[in-house]
Amino acid sequence: MPGRLKRFLSVFLLVSFLGIPGSPEPAFPDSGTGLLPRVQHGVDLPGELALLPDGEIPLPKTLVRISSREGETLSGMPVDPAAVEKEIDRLAERIRPALQDRSDPRGVISSLNRILFVEEGFTYDYVPENPDNYLLDRVIARKRGNCLGLTALYLMLGERLSLPLRGVYVPSHIFVRYEDGNVRFNIEMGEKGAEWEDGRYLREFRLAGGWPYLRSLGRKEMIAVYLKSIGATYSRKKRDDEALRLYREAALLYPALPDIHFNIGVSYHKRGMIDEAVAQYRRALELDPGLAVARDNLGVALAKQGRFPEALAEAREAMALAPRDPVTRGNLAAALCALGMLDEGVREYRKVLEIDPDNAMALVGLTNAYYARGEFHEAIAYCDRALERGCRFDPAVLGALERYRDTSSDATP
Repeated sequence: MPGRLKRFLSVFLLVSFLGIPGSPEPAFPDSGTGLLPRVQHGVDLPGELALLPDGEIPLPKTLVRISSREGETLSGMPVDPAAVEKEIDRLAERIRPALQDRSDPRGVISSLNRILFVEEGFTYDYVPENPDNYLLDRVIARKRGNCLGLTALYLMLGERLSLPLRGVYVPSHIFVRYEDGNVRFNIEMGEKGAEWEDGRYLREFRLAGGWPYLRSLGRKEMIAVYLKSIGATYSRKKRDDEALRLYREAALLYPALPDIHFNIGVSYHKRGMIDEAVAQYRRALELDPGLAVARDNLGVALAKQGRFPEALAEAREAMALAPRDPVTRGNLAAALCALGMLDEGVREYRKVLEIDPDNAMALVGLTNAYYARGEFHEAIAYCDRALERGCRFDPAVLGALERYRDTSSDATP
């Protein structure tokens, strides 16, 4: 591959983990650094939980102990699980008198919501990265949580109060469902327990029917979602050994959840274990062929292996699934440029800038593309914009561009 085209390897961006308390990590393209791409027996050990019938798993105790274990590991501060369970018992006894008449399920949930969200003052926190929003001792102490923290609390109260509640997962979000065989409705934590129809989740999260989402979760599966989501926090903190530990525990309990395999792939990818990452991305796509981020990252991994035609095919499929995602379209542009298809690559990078005018990935990519085409004034204009946003370039490239810098040029992208 010509030396100039090798630079396009560095413009691919790895899409970060899928996790309820997480979001893609911010990253500046770098033109020269490569791809960015048991506490109690029978209670906490996922290997043992996996062998138990689902109905025999004590969901509240298990979630509290996982939260306490990982909260201590994350912060270094000890957590008393007994104190957390005591507070859950207090809340349940506070709510119980209002549920004496259970003839109307929606009335029951309305009473629970009134006490929890109005009288007790629990609120939804939209800040996704804060572990205080899903570690249960902190959710209870602060009376604030994200969808994971509030759903976990709601389900634990439901079990204490003998209510037929289940967790329901869609990518990067979870909520509660009342389901007793005759009555079934969803309870959205982000709106103080408001009822949402399934169709709203399909629209909001752009889901197609038939994939492993919007179904009521068993206890093992709910625990797996919780483990997977805490694992994403470790990954965000660049502690991927701990992240992989939790992802593997989650996979024992819910092997059919695509997000778990995607997240494992991301952690392998970040550690440079590209073959293993490719296998995990492919497994995620077997479970959900419409998981655009897995297809996108698969293309990035294949490019890392030098398999550019395959990378381009995956990038095209990912872009078809997420045409307005600037990272996905930027990775398509990078694959095109790496294969020498510079004109088409430039067009795709320009489309990225239409979506996100200050997109650093596109500015670096256009710098490299115009440099490769020998259009140095255009390369300089995009390079200057990229440098203003903190991007880095090979000093040799900067030196070469300086020789062509013409302060009288009016080349402006």
